[in-house]
Amino acid sequence: MEVTKKKFGEYKSEPVYLYTIENDQKTRVSVLSYAATWQNFEVNENGINHSLITHFNNLDDYIKTPYQVGKTVGRVAGRIGNASFKLDNEIYELPPNDGDNLIHGGNNGFQNANFSSEIVGDKVVLFHKFLSSDDKFPGDLELKVTYSLSPENEVKISYSATSTAKTLFNPTCHVYFNVTDNEDVFGQEVQINSDAILKVDANKVPTGKILPVTNGYNFKKFKTIAKALDDLKSENGKLEFDDTYVTDGNSVATIKSNKRTVDFSSDRNGLVIFTANPTDPQKADNREYNSVAMEMQTLPDAINHEKFGNIILPKNKSVTYTNSYKYRQIN
Repeated sequence: MEVTKKKFGEYKSEPVYLYTIENDQKTRVSVLSYAATWQNFEVNENGINHSLITHFNNLDDYIKTPYQVGKTVGRVAGRIGNASFKLDNEIYELPPNDGDNLIHGGNNGFQNANFSSEIVGDKVVLFHKFLSSDDKFPGDLELKVTYSLSPENEVKISYSATSTAKTLFNPTCHVYFNVTDNEDVFGQEVQINSDAILKVDANKVPTGKILPVTNGYNFKKFKTIAKALDDLKSENGKLEFDDTYVTDGNSVATIKSNKRTVDFSSDRNGLVIFTANPTDPQKADNREYNSVAMEMQTLPDAINHEKFGNIILPKNKSVTYTNSYKYRQIN
C-alpha cells in the first residue's frame, strides 16, 4: 500500500492537499483536505484505469459547483425541517439555507472547511473543529474523518466526533457513482435492500411517515436506472430520484455494470439516492443524468421524528460511524 501527498490548490489562503492511496491491484482512492472530499475512486482493469465516481481535477470546480461533489457534509446530512430542533427542552433555531429549512448543516457545514490532514500508516486522516458560534449548533465539535483502502478494494470512510455540549451528528459523503463505461448512467443497475422509503413534503422534508416501496421505487431486485426512471414516470410523473430508503445497515445496496460492481454497507439506517449531472447543469435540466448520488446516513430530519434513529451526540462522548464501498471486477 502506498500513500502520496501533493498540493491541489488554495482555499482562503490555505493550501489544499490531495492524498492518494494505492494498493497492489493499482486501485486508487484520492482525498482532498478541502471538505474532506472523496476526489476519485480509480480502478485498473486489464491495464486500463477507470474512474467510478464523479470528480473534478481542479479545486475551483469543487468550490463553485453546488452539488457537493464527493464532499463530507454535516453536521447533519440532509434537511432539518424549519431549520429547528428541540434538545433537552431547548429549541434551537438555525439559519436556514434551503428555503425555510436547513440542508447539510448550513452554510458553515463540513463541506465548507479545509481540514488539517495527515498520513497515518496507510490511511488518510483529516481533522477540523467546528465552532458553535459559526454554525449555531450546540457545542464545539471536533471531527476526524478517516479514509482507508483494503487490499481487497474496499474503501472505508469513518467519521468520529466529540462535542463540548450535547449536539447532533449525522455526516455522510456526498459521492456520485457511475460504474458503466458510458457518459450517462442509464445503463447502471441498482439493487437496494429496502422495503420502505420516507414520505416527504413539497420541499423534500420528511413528514415522519414511512411508506412501503411501490413499483416506481422498488429496487429490491436489480434494475437499470433507465427502467427505474420509466417506472417512476409511469407511476407518478416524476423525472428524477431524490429519495431516502430505509435500510437495516450492514449490506445496504449494490450497483453494477457488465464489468464491475460496488457493494455499499453502513452502520446506519438510511440511503439517499439522487439522479444528477453535477458536471453539466444544462444536461441536468434535460434529465441527462451522468451519475447517482449514494449517501449512507441516519434518516434525514431524525431529530424531529422519533422513529427515524438517534443522531444525538452526548457531551464529551465520542461516536464513530463508518460507510464502506467495495469494488469487484466481473470477469
